[in-house]
Amino acid sequence: MSCDEGSPEPPVLKVFNRWLLFEAVSRADRGALDGLLQYLQSHEKRLIDEEFKEPSTGKTCLPKALLNLHNGHNDTIPVLLDIAEQTGNLREFINTPFRDVYYRGQTALHIAIERRCKQYVELLVEKGADVHAQARGRFFQPREEGGYFYFGELPLSLAACTNQPDMVHYLTENSHKTADLRRQDLRGNTVLHALVHIADNTRDNTHFVTKMYDLLLIKCVKLYPDCNLENVLNNDGMSPLMMAAKLGKIGVFQHIIRREIKDEEARHLSRKFKDWAYGPVYSNLYDLSSLDTCGEEVSVLEILLYDMFYRLCPQNRHEMLAVEPINELLRAKWQKFAAVTFYISVFSYLVTMIIFTLVAYYRPSVGTVSIAYVSVMVFALALGWMNTLYFTRGLKLTGTYSIMIQKILIKDLFRFLLVYVLFMIGYASALVSLLTICPDKKTCNDSCPKYPECRDANTFSEFLLDLFKLTIGIGELDDMLKGAQDPVVFLILLVTYIILTFVLLLNMLIALMGETVGQVSKESKQIWKLQWATTILDIERSFPVCLRKSFRVGEMVTVGKGLDGTPDKRWCFRVDEVKWSHWNQNLGIINEDPGQKDHYEQTQGGRGLRRGW
Repeated sequence: MSCDEGSPEPPVLKVFNRWLLFEAVSRADRGALDGLLQYLQSHEKRLIDEEFKEPSTGKTCLPKALLNLHNGHNDTIPVLLDIAEQTGNLREFINTPFRDVYYRGQTALHIAIERRCKQYVELLVEKGADVHAQARGRFFQPREEGGYFYFGELPLSLAACTNQPDMVHYLTENSHKTADLRRQDLRGNTVLHALVHIADNTRDNTHFVTKMYDLLLIKCVKLYPDCNLENVLNNDGMSPLMMAAKLGKIGVFQHIIRREIKDEEARHLSRKFKDWAYGPVYSNLYDLSSLDTCGEEVSVLEILLYDMFYRLCPQNRHEMLAVEPINELLRAKWQKFAAVTFYISVFSYLVTMIIFTLVAYYRPSVGTVSIAYVSVMVFALALGWMNTLYFTRGLKLTGTYSIMIQKILIKDLFRFLLVYVLFMIGYASALVSLLTICPDKKTCNDSCPKYPECRDANTFSEFLLDLFKLTIGIGELDDMLKGAQDPVVFLILLVTYIILTFVLLLNMLIALMGETVGQVSKESKQIWKLQWATTILDIERSFPVCLRKSFRVGEMVTVGKGLDGTPDKRWCFRVDEVKWSHWNQNLGIINEDPGQKDHYEQTQGGRGLRRGW
């Protein structure tokens, strides 16, 4: 008998590799991980070693487990965290990001939030997850840049954009490591910018986005009293309100400018204040900050109307201009200064054009006048009178007519001319090639034949003009056939050209123009309103900044008290509304004397409105 027959045999260690590890966590098989800790310790390995990561993405077994939940659970996750803690690399294991181009920066915390598993989010944060990890992969970019779902990179933004208020509360209020609401992503966007970006103007989406927006805005001012999250600008210099205007997010846009908060601690975040009410009649004051800045900075009105300065132009601009107080604000500007200035401009321009016309018509004939000067002058005269159409936008009746002309010129006529020129050049090349070549002038002296009997160096341009005459029905076929080498083929080509251009293309142009006129007629009111608003801002921008302030619409109003107890004064615009479904029932900020506009005293609780002068 051997001397060591009675001693116990050494334990056989189970060998683990990436495939076995991923298979175990995918099946949520906790038992399959037995022996993993001993294997790692004996071989001095860790779960974050390259051999345990997916080569293409850098994914560890923890994200793999979170991506394979069974009824919201995966029993291998606590085991993996316990093993990582015992091997001394828990934080690194939890915060290991994806490294591929598509999902770069995504961590286990992002996945747990996306899977709506609060229990695992709490577990990860408790164990040291980075609540400010940024997912910057291509998948997380805006759709217009080739991505799929942009949420602002941060875990908090992901929770907000996936409508998880409980997750938002936990991330910002937990006792381990809280997410900073003021944190910005690579684009400079905050969580509010991200919410605006995902808005799609549908009813359900707008409801949850606006509700989450207010929740975050109020929470931020309670956690950080000195910070108004809505005033934080991104890398493009835009606040959430400006971004909503730029991207055409009308639901969020309307909510922001009409926001009325009842919470005493956050009432200063309101942009709408009830001044007084009497029965169904309400007098509301709207904060004009960012909406109308009088040239001091870019305003929302300028973003809506001047798309030349921005990459995107919302297609629903006319709908956004109809939102109060924008609609009444434009009307007040027109009545205060724009109407008078506009009519003075019309009169001045017409007088100038009449003088210019008389000067051109009765110019002195004595002496030599350059032909180039006359050519430029007559073109300027024609364009000057055509530019008179600009002033038709001041009237609803004529404003839509000028829009029809612009759309037909830019859209329909351009497409017609593009196809027509190609047809004309093609047929001209073929038909000119069929003409007899003119003899050399040296051989025929003064009796040389010319086009249309034959072709020379200048024939192509002359033939193009003849083809154009045929298109509009004033050409002569007999003259064009004189120099044809093969009259039959020449005639066939001419007939097909007439059919394609005069019969087909010209009638298609007429049909397209009729369709354009019909579309413009349906939207005539909205289109004219857009033109009218642009005219008002054109006039305002022509004034010096100091003069703009004197013409500024609105009034300085004390809407309450700031956080430091000082009067909260804002430049506001008054809009009177009638609501038969809402009646005066303890409305918070309200004056006792409805309709009085001389001077308002604050109520005893300091919640009244007072006019500031």
